[in-house]
Amino acid sequence: MLATDLIETARALVNLNQANPIQSNLNRAQSTAYYALFHALCPNCADTWVGSTKSDRNQPAWLQVYRAPNHNIVKNKCKSKEMSRFPRGIQDFAIKFVELQEKRHQADYNPLFKITSEYVLNDIVNAEAAIRNLQESDLSAKTAFAVWVTMNNRTS
Repeated sequence: MLATDLIETARALVNLNQANPIQSNLNRAQSTAYYALFHALCPNCADTWVGSTKSDRNQPAWLQVYRAPNHNIVKNKCKSKEMSRFPRGIQDFAIKFVELQEKRHQADYNPLFKITSEYVLNDIVNAEAAIRNLQESDLSAKTAFAVWVTMNNRTS
């Protein structure tokens, strides 16, 4: 799973020069922790809508749904008061998604942004827990969340 690999990449970046961390590695690790969350969300959407095993799904359709989440739309949906209708694990995922996306923007675009190894490692642990919360949620909640973050809301 790409999300798991990204968590490991983030940890490796923090640990490259443990005694004297390079800020660019810490920034990259911060950004990668967010992308781990994003790449946990994408297969959740594709698996719940199209199928979780290759033999059960149409690959082009699965890829189309995997690519459907939009970073800003997902963030705004995750910040919405409507998130209260979801189970706690999915709410926790949404909170971390918003938080880490905002930190990713700082790490990627603010040249004055400085962070420590401990700060990033804490966010990596939190990202890992958030991914686990999403994955351990029941299928109906994961499907509803996939629909919520990728579809436009329409009122009658």
